[in-house]
Amino acid sequence: MLTLKLFFITFSIVVLSACQTTETLTDATEKVAYEEFVVSGEKLPLDQITDVNGITVDLGNPDKRKLVVLFATWCSDSNRALKALNQSEILKDDTIEVIAIAREESIETVKAWRDEHGINVPLAADPDRSVYKKFAAAGIPRLITVAKNNQIIKMNLAEGENQLELIDWY
Repeated sequence: MLTLKLFFITFSIVVLSACQTTETLTDATEKVAYEEFVVSGEKLPLDQITDVNGITVDLGNPDKRKLVVLFATWCSDSNRALKALNQSEILKDDTIEVIAIAREESIETVKAWRDEHGINVPLAADPDRSVYKKFAAAGIPRLITVAKNNQIIKMNLAEGENQLELIDWY
């Protein structure tokens, strides 16, 4: 009985650690590649979004680089990335527009999470995945860097530690 309990606990940890709800577990040591719908050099498929405070964020602004973060409040990797971003110099840089978009979450849930964690990163909700599905089929958090001309520089699946090191502006 103890062996069975340990199996279920281990299995649950492995499944939940990837912040994934729709993929099946293949091999715990194998990194799963999720289908992506944008590539470097393409135009960002999002011109604007309304944040949880009702403010329109202009992602088409040619005067700023953009950092778009796709995340979920329940995901430990997403929490780690947003807390790191919250403490980074990126938020103080007036040449960068930042927006973090919560996948399959309501405005109320995102606001409560923001307030509970003291997050200052601009946040938006994507309750029906209509934004997220423009970028990928699965996998969070995702850090998407965008040039001033609105071309995607890079999209990274930012699981694990030191996620902000994945941000690439070139």
